[in-house]
Amino acid sequence: MTTSTTYDLIIAGAGPVGLLSALLASQSGLRTLVLEKRAEHIRHSRSIGIHPPSLQILSRAGILPRFLEHGVQINRGHAKTDRYTDLGVLDLTDADTPFPYILTHPQWKTESLLEAATSRSDTVQLLRNHTITGIDNPVDKDAMATVAARTEVGDIKSFRTQFIMACDGKQSKTRTLAGIGYYGKPYALRYAMGDFTDNTGYGSDAVIFLTRHGLIESFPLSATMRRWVVQQERNPTILHIEALANEIQRRCGLEPDPGQCRMFSEFGVERYHAGCFWHHRVILAGDSAHVVSPIGGQGMNLGWLNACDAISGISEIIHHQKRIDKEADAYNITVHRRVRKVIRRAEFNMMLGSHFALPAMRNQLVKLLLASPIRNTLRKRITMQGL
Repeated sequence: MTTSTTYDLIIAGAGPVGLLSALLASQSGLRTLVLEKRAEHIRHSRSIGIHPPSLQILSRAGILPRFLEHGVQINRGHAKTDRYTDLGVLDLTDADTPFPYILTHPQWKTESLLEAATSRSDTVQLLRNHTITGIDNPVDKDAMATVAARTEVGDIKSFRTQFIMACDGKQSKTRTLAGIGYYGKPYALRYAMGDFTDNTGYGSDAVIFLTRHGLIESFPLSATMRRWVVQQERNPTILHIEALANEIQRRCGLEPDPGQCRMFSEFGVERYHAGCFWHHRVILAGDSAHVVSPIGGQGMNLGWLNACDAISGISEIIHHQKRIDKEADAYNITVHRRVRKVIRRAEFNMMLGSHFALPAMRNQLVKLLLASPIRNTLRKRITMQGL
């Protein structure tokens, strides 16, 4: 085992949360090492929605213009029962935020832009093909933590660091090695998702279809592509691209071309969160800390908000001699509150789109909400305000 340089921060995972954390750490003057087991990015659109609070983080970091070059700004969302029956429109430009829109941006491109930004920093090093195999998380406030990682050829390297940040996903090895519990459960609902060439005419608008067979969400990905998410019925039957296209046509009257689908997946949804989020010198962010239903597109944004707070806390300790326990307590309280709120919002989104015994009553309620002052509350929730 060889011992390498000492760092202020080691980040496990080079997904969107880990890479944004590294960028923010570099801008805070922290010597940072990112360890990633993958050799390269996964070329998959995956998480696409970037909400106003995250847009503010990207703006402060100086990289929002690059995202705007490649993303689509959603300014309006339509609620419909089918292709021709409108329930109302929610205008996001009225949101009380400097960025009154949601930006759709494929996750692989998000990771590429963040990695390019961190590569320009003299204080960040990214090592791919490095799998974490062990950590030492000392109780002593004056002791350094250590991280052991296995390289592609099987060598074991050891790194010393002030803090370890786990951004290595739902199955986080770092969280497990730190002895932090992970609690939650799957929901009974399942969904199918696909990215198709856009033949809808909806342009940059988002559309939610509240059908008697279940929710359909439709979001622009680019000038020519659109994401579709369809709630499965009780016995899932949407198991391939053609079935997804057929179900969209059956429920709302639109016909995406199966031959023009770039991505398909069928998935369940779940909720999990860690027992704590900052334990001695290990901090959790992203899916390592929490998993929420993707309906509503909040998960990555929640990870970014928490990562921003984590880097701020680490910087306060290292540069301003703040107490670790004080920053840890503040982070644990804030993240726990945010996770509870986001879980409730995601569950509301799923409930609203689920099978109703009286769908006409549900649809009339949505129509009234979108026509009343309550739409301001809906707008805040959809744009992740108040977290």
